Amino acid sequence: MASLNMTHGLEPGAPASWHSCSARWAVALALLGLVERLALWGGYQPVSYGDTPTYLRLAEALSGWTLSGYDGTRVPAYPGFLLLLGKDLHTIWLAQMALGLAISLLLFGMVYQTTRNPRLAFVVGLLYDLIPGQFLFEANILSETLTTFFLIFSLAVLAWFPSGRKWGQPWMALLLGVVSGIAGLVRTLFFLLPPWLLPFVGLQARGRWTRRAGVLLLFSVGPVLLLGGWVRFIFNSYGMLSPSTMGGYHMVQHTGVFFELLPDEAAPIRDTYLKYRDAQIAARGDQTNAIWDAIPELTEVSGLSFLDLSREMQRLSWILIREHPGLYLRNVLEGWVDFWKAPVYWRPELIRWEALRPVFAVWGLLGRGLSLAANAGFLAATVLWIASRSVRRRFVLDLHLLAAAGLVWASSVVQAIVDHGDNPRFLVPLQMVVVYVIVRAAWSWYLTRKVR
Repeated sequence: MASLNMTHGLEPGAPASWHSCSARWAVALALLGLVERLALWGGYQPVSYGDTPTYLRLAEALSGWTLSGYDGTRVPAYPGFLLLLGKDLHTIWLAQMALGLAISLLLFGMVYQTTRNPRLAFVVGLLYDLIPGQFLFEANILSETLTTFFLIFSLAVLAWFPSGRKWGQPWMALLLGVVSGIAGLVRTLFFLLPPWLLPFVGLQARGRWTRRAGVLLLFSVGPVLLLGGWVRFIFNSYGMLSPSTMGGYHMVQHTGVFFELLPDEAAPIRDTYLKYRDAQIAARGDQTNAIWDAIPELTEVSGLSFLDLSREMQRLSWILIREHPGLYLRNVLEGWVDFWKAPVYWRPELIRWEALRPVFAVWGLLGRGLSLAANAGFLAATVLWIASRSVRRRFVLDLHLLAAAGLVWASSVVQAIVDHGDNPRFLVPLQMVVVYVIVRAAWSWYLTRKVR
């Protein structure tokens, strides 16, 4: 059994197109998801977090439909999404529930396309609605649900890409480039998505090398215009070659742990930050996000503007990283471990029926346990596949499964390198990709045993 299949892992003899059976499963999934969301709408409320006012402020800055008042502290897609919805929290929640329903159906289509098994596709789509860390996040006025939509949309298009006919693949490549580019404009971590998908598009493109080159060129149009254009805006406006103007503050999430090692010429900034860091450690046990409370006093003692302070924090952080790489790498490892912890972001006190709060609490615990098990299984399966020849013989690893698993691994490493804040949130848009990989791996194992 080959360990790398250049097509999809289809069940022998399976039909190559949708039929009435698969359509019935998709309709059932949509109806269940709709009923579940209507029930939640009647008993819960939209939830604001510390980042929510920032997104709303940036949406207000976009209200003139220009970037003239935009400070670049966040990429613009989610603030633009809020602006389109009028910044009303209930309207935003309703739109995010619609996105969640679409995500479950995209998962169905992606799994069906790669396995030709409608029951398996139904299970994966339904898991999105049953895992509280995914489903309940739709009520949070944060960017993760929108990010999840564009990530799963991208992977779904990639799953259908090999089936595109002579003139279909170029249009699908163009769509995939635009969708993956938008994902980067929702969360900066996913600037990596288009370059990660590029080789998989090239490997699956049909025709002579000239046609393949044309497909890759069409795929690149969206990321170059969207992501390249945004980085150019930040550089022209603020002199930073970066997706946002917050890079220095994110770096302090790492270097703040050993900020006292800065030389005395940085004493005003160093000592001010240490005051806030130590207070947060005393209150919460770690220094995560202490920088955000410290910024007002830091700008006062340094005489720097918000953006100039970000540049200075970046400069000081690079000094610390160069002189103490071991301390930095230890924090990177801790951030990588935090990535897999899968907390459930919700507010029990917002459940209108008090008698149901314990039920939701149990659901949250069970759902988190399922997510943690999926994460552990993902790590074990991917490591074993690399390390063990016998395991590789038991898996049919097609390009789509490789793209999905590799994306999770690449994201886990990149997020740990650039930030050590609320790292578990970075996994939220990728949690269903982890589930997809686990389900596909189990299905591949089953088919291999069946054939043998």
